[in-house]
Amino acid sequence: MGEAMNAGAVACFTFDNMAEAADVGAGTRREPLPMGTDPSLAIGFPRVFEMLDRHAVRATFFVEGWNAIHHPDAVAEIVRRGHELGMHGWAHEAWAGLGVQEERDLATRATDALTQAAGMRPRGFRAPGGRRTSATAAILRDLGYEYDASLGNRMQLERLPEGLAQIPFVWPSVDGFHYLRADPTPAAAVRDRWLGELARVAERGGVFLVVAHAFLSGVDDDRLAALDAVLAAAVADPRVTIRTTGELAHALPR
Repeated sequence: MGEAMNAGAVACFTFDNMAEAADVGAGTRREPLPMGTDPSLAIGFPRVFEMLDRHAVRATFFVEGWNAIHHPDAVAEIVRRGHELGMHGWAHEAWAGLGVQEERDLATRATDALTQAAGMRPRGFRAPGGRRTSATAAILRDLGYEYDASLGNRMQLERLPEGLAQIPFVWPSVDGFHYLRADPTPAAAVRDRWLGELARVAERGGVFLVVAHAFLSGVDDDRLAALDAVLAAAVADPRVTIRTTGELAHALPR
């Protein structure tokens, strides 16, 4: 599957959402919180950045365009630190339910806003909620995107008919799948599940990809420690190569 796959096993660490955008999209909030009071920005992102720096790991952050207007410095910080910036809708809309024109308008608006805030154009997209529409790939192609990181054919990396690379995820790799429950899974159990999957990928080859959130894993000591343990294991395993989603997309043959 290209250069990255020749390394045998690949680990990829990604982060979705920023600040209050999802609440705005859901209609439960109209304006951002006062400066310095949003937990994901004040606590989660700094702790995530520190963890990634400590392991010398580059990650991909999929961010809503709304944040480029209301938190432009936080968006720019992702790029300043050497990480990849992807687009995650405008305000975490239920993407799979959008009409074609609304989807095109929101994707264009988000892309332009993120480009202005970060000083560079995002090349990757992950649909809020994980599911794209039948029009998404063509819209992304027209906007100059190189890959889609939404749900796909399990963990099969492939080219979509429109030419975009597909870098998928599976739900058990998402921290919210475990933590956003009435009875959240203990962080140690999530850690062990992810370490087990990482070990299987290291042994057999393929892609191990995590989707985490600063407001879930970044602000909680146990959950951050669980993610830190998985990062450490990936870095320490000589069979595993760590790549960003953009690097995986670039390596896929055309």
